[in-house]
Amino acid sequence: MPAPRWFFRFMYDRESAAWERRRDEPEHGELVERTADELANVVAPPGPVADLGCGPGAHALALARRGYDVVGVDGSPRMVEVARTRAARDEVDATFDVHDVSAPLRFADASLGGVLAILVLQHLPHPAAFIAEIRRCLRPGGHLLITAPARDSTSLTSQNLYWRLRAACYHLVPGVVRFYDTNSLPRLVEDQGLTVVECNGEPGRVSVLAHA
Repeated sequence: MPAPRWFFRFMYDRESAAWERRRDEPEHGELVERTADELANVVAPPGPVADLGCGPGAHALALARRGYDVVGVDGSPRMVEVARTRAARDEVDATFDVHDVSAPLRFADASLGGVLAILVLQHLPHPAAFIAEIRRCLRPGGHLLITAPARDSTSLTSQNLYWRLRAACYHLVPGVVRFYDTNSLPRLVEDQGLTVVECNGEPGRVSVLAHA
């Protein structure tokens, strides 16, 4: 059984400052920009685009700077507060809402041109229902870019001790996180009616690009 939802709200509220500091790590910034470019290659602005499990808003802000109408959604009020503060400070037009993404999403049917779900799937109690909700919200031809952690998490080899210890807890505490691979993640996405365009496995994570 996955850990209860309150656990993750508590954890990410407590960790919001650490996530905010992480944006200054060069490798993190490069990965955010690369991810934003990957979605931008298949979704024309303005989108609209939803970043589900947006955390402190790095990906949402990167897309907003590229001309997209972006809504970032996260279950942690503190994370959303950080994201809104960053958007105001950087004068970037993006919307951030507090909402548990394991619940039905607050988007109309076929209303989104793109969806990002970066390292959120592993925490959800019903991953298939989450993908099905994304499928409902995507318009025909809309794209989903989703990533999930692989067993060989890169955080375990990070130079930052905090992230190494955090990743180690994921491996040691039952039910805290699910891991995926290049077979299980695309299969999950396809089972909910999406068409997988590309699947990539790299150290620490698996990514799938799919369309409705």
